[in-house]
Amino acid sequence: MMRPTRRAFTWMLGGALAAGCGLSGTGGRSITFRMGLRTAFAPGESTAGTFTTDTGWRVALTTARLVLGPIYLFEKASPLQPQALLRRLGDVLLPTAHAHEGDFFSGGRVLGEWDREVVFDLLADAGQARVLGRSPGIAGVARSLSLLLQPPSSALGAEADVMQGRSLFLEGVATQAEARVPFRFAMDFPPPVELQRVDFVPIDVDLDDEGLFVLEPQPHRWFSGARFDRLTLPADGTPVDVGADTQVYRALSVNVRRFDAFTGTWEPAA
Repeated sequence: MMRPTRRAFTWMLGGALAAGCGLSGTGGRSITFRMGLRTAFAPGESTAGTFTTDTGWRVALTTARLVLGPIYLFEKASPLQPQALLRRLGDVLLPTAHAHEGDFFSGGRVLGEWDREVVFDLLADAGQARVLGRSPGIAGVARSLSLLLQPPSSALGAEADVMQGRSLFLEGVATQAEARVPFRFAMDFPPPVELQRVDFVPIDVDLDDEGLFVLEPQPHRWFSGARFDRLTLPADGTPVDVGADTQVYRALSVNVRRFDAFTGTWEPAA
């Protein structure tokens, strides 16, 4: 069986959006809105990339870059939201007949998209949104999103040079009591596309003309469960390279692709 590639994934979802825009009377009004990126602050923090983990480590990121995109906004709620889980349980206990909607993706119709990839510096812009550009869409409420994480492609050109071929690069210091752990972390998200997707991210935004949808990575969630005391520091005091065989790497590799690793907000046009 052939695995879908990133190109196929993008093409099919883009086609779903184009088809939806052409459904006069039932598909909603065609709109153009702006798409942006902004790093979410951890609760109680006023600086991006500074937070305390659930294992008690105080982390201050000094470098944080990520290759992401495309981004797709869907009409259906994430099945991981409590109300959606209850509906799914009800469908199992009390099955009913449903008309086939012809959806390619479990999120239903695509209401908006950013069909390119981008290198995002999570620590830049001091909480301000980086506006990527204008996106086509369909007016209506988007309740979930999907995005891809991937190695930089040639389409990025010189923008990708800073990534040195990696998908994610983090550098910083973790402290707890008297312990201080400077660290470097790099990760790739190679094909197949199933391992690059972040699906079922819950959102609740009412898309309309000229507004701004902001995708917000939440790096404080990426470090859930990370135990920096299990890393072995170099004798010369240089940052430890977090290898794939470490607990911290495994925690990050799972958390970055969780549905709650990102969120999204909407800012109406002024």
